[in-house]
Amino acid sequence: MTAERGPERRQWTRADVPLLVQIRRAASDPPETVYALNVSERGLFIEVDDGHPLGSRVLIQVTTPDGRERINGEGTVVRHANGGFGVHLDVDEAGRRVLRRIAEEANHERC
Repeated sequence: MTAERGPERRQWTRADVPLLVQIRRAASDPPETVYALNVSERGLFIEVDDGHPLGSRVLIQVTTPDGRERINGEGTVVRHANGGFGVHLDVDEAGRRVLRRIAEEANHERC
């Protein structure tokens, strides 16, 4: 544990992978296209200096690096840091498998 970060609370493998993400506050809002800087099967860190308050719900669509798959779901803003915010994702099992695969492949490539 460090004084700057506090205890590590992540439960899922995370990898630094830039992913194209569309985010909306509500279904009727136009999508904002941003990048996630890292990903796990249950979360993203999105690079955007936007006022998404902690605890707010967002609609998310993630495009895989190869552009072949899209994962749709909802998420909750759980932290703000370094010019962006972390989102805990609520996606179906198929979406979690895709996100897990992306994180595992990125970490394997770094080894």
